[in-house]
Amino acid sequence: MDEARYVVGFDLNDTLSQISYSELSEEAPKTVSVEGSEVKLGIPTKLCKRNGVREWYYGNEAEKVAKTGEGVLVARLLGVARAGGKYEIEGEAYDAAELLVLFVRRTLGALTGITAPEQVASLVFCVDTLDNKTLELLRKITEAVPVPADKISFQTYAESTYYYLIHQPESLWQREVAVFDYSVNGLHGYQFRINRHTTPNVGFVDEFTIDGIEMPEIMLGGKTQTEAYEELDEDILVKVHEYFSGKSIGTVYLLGDGFEPEWSQKTIKYMCMGRRVFQGKNLYSKGACFFAKDRLAPSKLSEDYIFLGRDKLKFNLGMYMQYMGEEEYIAIADGGENWYECNTTIDMLLNGTQEIELLVTPLDGKDPVRLTVELKGLPKRPDKATRIRLNIEFISETSFTAKAVDLGFGEIYPPSGLKWEKSLKIG
Repeated sequence: MDEARYVVGFDLNDTLSQISYSELSEEAPKTVSVEGSEVKLGIPTKLCKRNGVREWYYGNEAEKVAKTGEGVLVARLLGVARAGGKYEIEGEAYDAAELLVLFVRRTLGALTGITAPEQVASLVFCVDTLDNKTLELLRKITEAVPVPADKISFQTYAESTYYYLIHQPESLWQREVAVFDYSVNGLHGYQFRINRHTTPNVGFVDEFTIDGIEMPEIMLGGKTQTEAYEELDEDILVKVHEYFSGKSIGTVYLLGDGFEPEWSQKTIKYMCMGRRVFQGKNLYSKGACFFAKDRLAPSKLSEDYIFLGRDKLKFNLGMYMQYMGEEEYIAIADGGENWYECNTTIDMLLNGTQEIELLVTPLDGKDPVRLTVELKGLPKRPDKATRIRLNIEFISETSFTAKAVDLGFGEIYPPSGLKWEKSLKIG
């Protein structure tokens, strides 16, 4: 087997998941498809258990087996797993989280013949949101897939959107960009913009929802398809017109089955007036691939632009320590990093103090803020005879917990067993 290395982007969605991949030397990622081309993309996020035996099918095969009555279909795997739910099948309860792990493992098998686990340099899972429950599920998946954990990372659709767009021709994002995602969950999306008054330039992706719009299948009751499509098209057109009002949007991306031409003609025609419009379904998984490649081999784009999404730290966190007789700044967490990837542990020797001082430097140019963790009750010892272990654990993009423990100093000054914990919020 050759030494080619691949990056893989896995869009884990509650209804239709997608996998894109790329060799590091390739510019554009490809997407796994049902028919060997990018005509029919996506893998239904479903499993099917064959009746009477512990045999599971996934994706399109799961749907086929269920239609014949030979098995029981389970869907909405991500949503049910997030809720901590179970599926009752043939009198037995199956944990949704375990089934989600099974689905991901089986789905990654679609890369067989393209690459092998040892050739994957980076695997990125992207999801709609990264709350604590989702992070817990993704970490469980990480433990079960054949790719090493240190090569796996997570991101939100907002970040995937940023990385996809920033790798398109700059002419497409000179003005703001709107990504509309019209799926079974309704019509929502992301608005991409660049602040060019900073160095590096800062990219933002704001999420939005168009209320009151559902998928056509839900809206068809009692009317002919033509009547229903026309009415829905009019409703969407009005709300999209309101959304565009006052915004400088030059490019539009349309994702999801809801933008099929037969029921969105007027809306799409309006969007094309003075704007460039693209239609597709695999933006998120391809964006995850671009993100993976940028991490492995930072490009000029990585130097000139930084993404500050909802899950990114908007500040640098560090502290000053004495090293080789001189004061030196020690970085704990850097602005622009995902909060859930920034947990850090540092050992230090105290010198004439009973507190730890942390320095917060906002990325927006505001004055630095000093935060202190007081070590009350710490035994009195000579300078540099107390070793403290400090653990910083982020809870969100604006808050973290600082935990300190007294390790003493060898056999001369044994550890006291004292521990301190302080929750801190930034901004």
